[in-house]
Amino acid sequence: MIKIGDIVFKKYVGGLLKDKTNTKEIGLVIKEHKEPFSVSQYYVSFSQKDPKWFYQHELQKIKWGNGEEKND
Repeated sequence: MIKIGDIVFKKYVGGLLKDKTNTKEIGLVIKEHKEPFSVSQYYVSFSQKDPKWFYQHELQKIKWGNGEEKND
């Protein structure tokens, strides 16, 4: 689940790379817009450009590690 403050990748929308993650562009989620019975939308700034609105299925949240701490 994506929330405000998350860092995300943008997904490719069409063509051969449809639904693949574009790892060359990362963005910061600034705002979230949710309505009942609709797809969530997020206001995201990529590469320090003007922010734009994206649907939830157009973004991929970046996962940092596996969440487990190791004590070596």
